[in-house]
Amino acid sequence: MRKIISLFAFAAVLAAQSPSEDKRLVFSTFNGGDRYDDATAVAVDPGGFIYVAGESESRDIPVKPVGGKPLNSAVFKAYLTKYSSEGKEVLWRAQIGGSSNTVAHAVALDKDGNIYVAGTTGARDLPLLHPIQDKQGGLNICFVMKFDPEGTLLFSTYFGGERNEEGLALALDSVGNIYLAGRASSAQLPVKNAMQPQISGGGQDAFIAKITPDFQLAYATYLGGNSGTDNIYAIAVGPDDSLYVAGETMSTGMATEGAYITLPQSYSSFVARVKPEGDGLIYFTYVGWKGGYTSIRGLTVDRDGRAYVVGHTSSKQLPTSENALQTAFGGGFRDAFLLRLSVDGTAAEYLTYLGGSSSGPTDPDETATAVKIDARGYVYITGYTNSPDFPGFRALQSNHGGKFDAFLLRLDVDQKQLISSTFWGGVENDESLALTLGPGESATIAGITYSSDLPLSANALQTKLGSGNDAFVCQICDPWLGIWFGDLSEARFTYVLGGEVPAPINSVVYAGCPQAFPAEGPESTEPWLILEKDGGTVPMKLKLSVNPDGLAPGEYKTIIKVTVNDAFHPVLEIPVTLVVQEPPVVIEDPSPAN
Repeated sequence: MRKIISLFAFAAVLAAQSPSEDKRLVFSTFNGGDRYDDATAVAVDPGGFIYVAGESESRDIPVKPVGGKPLNSAVFKAYLTKYSSEGKEVLWRAQIGGSSNTVAHAVALDKDGNIYVAGTTGARDLPLLHPIQDKQGGLNICFVMKFDPEGTLLFSTYFGGERNEEGLALALDSVGNIYLAGRASSAQLPVKNAMQPQISGGGQDAFIAKITPDFQLAYATYLGGNSGTDNIYAIAVGPDDSLYVAGETMSTGMATEGAYITLPQSYSSFVARVKPEGDGLIYFTYVGWKGGYTSIRGLTVDRDGRAYVVGHTSSKQLPTSENALQTAFGGGFRDAFLLRLSVDGTAAEYLTYLGGSSSGPTDPDETATAVKIDARGYVYITGYTNSPDFPGFRALQSNHGGKFDAFLLRLDVDQKQLISSTFWGGVENDESLALTLGPGESATIAGITYSSDLPLSANALQTKLGSGNDAFVCQICDPWLGIWFGDLSEARFTYVLGGEVPAPINSVVYAGCPQAFPAEGPESTEPWLILEKDGGTVPMKLKLSVNPDGLAPGEYKTIIKVTVNDAFHPVLEIPVTLVVQEPPVVIEDPSPAN
């Protein structure tokens, strides 16, 4: 019997309207042309500009080839698209490739707004700039590119050996070092300062490379064992700029002392934390359980340095934590899962299934592909499922559309509280492959859709499916109420009897979203407090004034409330204090005047 917290049994769902009409939807659009298109990576900068990368076979999309040369001979090209905030327009679209197929797998941003793209290419004529490797000597090897916010190429390089490499993951640290990871079958990878300088006996290893901000190779290393199935799907940089990596392995003997799991179970995954110089591991733990296989697909790290990983598992024997959202396998062939490790990688602090009961037509039938953590420590997870009973709460789309649907879930791990969970899809297959957060409370997912009836926003840039499938991009902003007092930390007035009335306090009630939400209140029940607002929606400009006439000295307190029913915490309570003071006593000087 499936054991899911009782919240799912009685959760109220905001389903009176269609997903496209839900006020939390910022935008949703197709992104494709006359042939195959997908989106494998997405990032958002502080200004709200959205960057989507993926793979395209389409010939009818306006693009600017990187390097200026038309890419007519390759079937598949990588692309990088920049959307304006709220997805209102496409600002530019760069086409990446050469004379052979090229695929983008990852995208990242630095603090200056530059964009980095990594992937795999068979092209030997990729446009290069300041490369750390200027030759493509293999079949398919990695590439990394850097663009400025206007789409101008700043850096481009190959990375690989004589056979096949895939650049699957990309991250940057606080000083601009670039980390590339994936899998390699070449024995001649350009290793440097490596903790593992040679490929293992299995024939395929994971790899990690670090490139400095001035485009020098700091280190490059294999990471693998005896199985030939080692790869890295996801990487993240911790608060101290240490690198975390996660992927799959069947290799034995790789765990560090005291690791959470010291032996692989069937087909397992792993999480490792790498020393800053790349010359060793702080920890390496397997992630996998008896009775099935486990695949990690997403990784993030919180402010305390704890790794969170998601993916899918066929094991029905997960030792879920006491506060798990879902303690038992949901059914079907695979369930998604969420694991939080301790800082030192020796224990599972949180482990839960995430899944429904249906068996899908393909493997996996349910998976989580990406995970992020917001400023409050809440966990966002995306992926896809074909289970109509996948746990939902406050859903924009409460009903399973058909076949695979994308999903987006937000969870308070410590309080065992699902904040929201929604399907996103139509009657055909829809898979969310990438996730990013910001600005504010926004979450953006991207992936691939085969559904002509995918829920779209009224402002969608592309309203028709371009071919049998397209990429899609969807941004949702779930309001979280707060108030800003400018330079003040609170609404506190001080009035001295007989003196001037305190100046008004101007504030803004916000929801962390670009769209407006209907709001009720605030109203004052105290005659000494005067409220003026600029309308009935949030964001709301609110002016607070006081009238202290007739008040005796003392402290007067009240709480005013703003209610937004679309928010998880719908009521914002705003304390207001007025302190009335006696005027200072004037003591006359008793000494006689000269």
